[in-house]
Amino acid sequence: MSQTLQGDFDFWWQAPGEWVEPPNERKGGLSGVRFIRPAPEGPAYYVKIQHGHLFHSLRYPMGRPTTVREWHGLKRCQRLGVNAPLPVFFKARKGRQGWQAVMVTAALEGYQSLQAMLKDDALESDQRSVVFSALAGNLLRLHRSGYKHGHLYPKEVLVRLDSDVSASTALVDLEKCQRRPLARLAAMRDLTRLFGDARPMGMRDEECCLMMDIYQQAGIRLDRDRLMLPRMCQVRPQAHRHV
Repeated sequence: MSQTLQGDFDFWWQAPGEWVEPPNERKGGLSGVRFIRPAPEGPAYYVKIQHGHLFHSLRYPMGRPTTVREWHGLKRCQRLGVNAPLPVFFKARKGRQGWQAVMVTAALEGYQSLQAMLKDDALESDQRSVVFSALAGNLLRLHRSGYKHGHLYPKEVLVRLDSDVSASTALVDLEKCQRRPLARLAAMRDLTRLFGDARPMGMRDEECCLMMDIYQQAGIRLDRDRLMLPRMCQVRPQAHRHV
């Protein structure tokens, strides 16, 4: 693919492909993801297109496409050495019909979501340990840098068993990746959500302990009792409102 096409908004916006996430209406606009392979023997990409679909903040009170945040998260992971989809192209523009945005990442082929891995339950215990060790190492690089993923559900974690002693993992959906004051707080926030959702899907207690051990060896002490609570017990009760 030419460098011109790699930097062309209209090329990516119009590129034909298979909808892997059909356009859905949320946040006042449309957002969807296509899988495309421009050349038969060439690399494949995921193209997220958005029309509207804005977030609002103090910096952007009038709103910007949510892919602005996601792109920053991908670039941040690239700088920190955290494995995530390779960012290829991003552009947002505002016209008469509002904001449009295109974000392109290299496709991570051969991966499946952690959710799918747990559902299939096809790996041996030793192979699963290799996967969860690799995941802990990848998350540790993010958390030690003072950032949380912010939306760490099993479907946002991609895994690939490369051999019986090697695995690769990648983090996706980085729109809510934000800085936290301490590495421990970043880790607790993400792992609380991950363990809480993955354990009912089949993640074993010893696999949670394996990941926590890796954090402890890296000097990050986690609240193990809290992380091992059932998901429903991790939600803080809301105070009653008096009229």
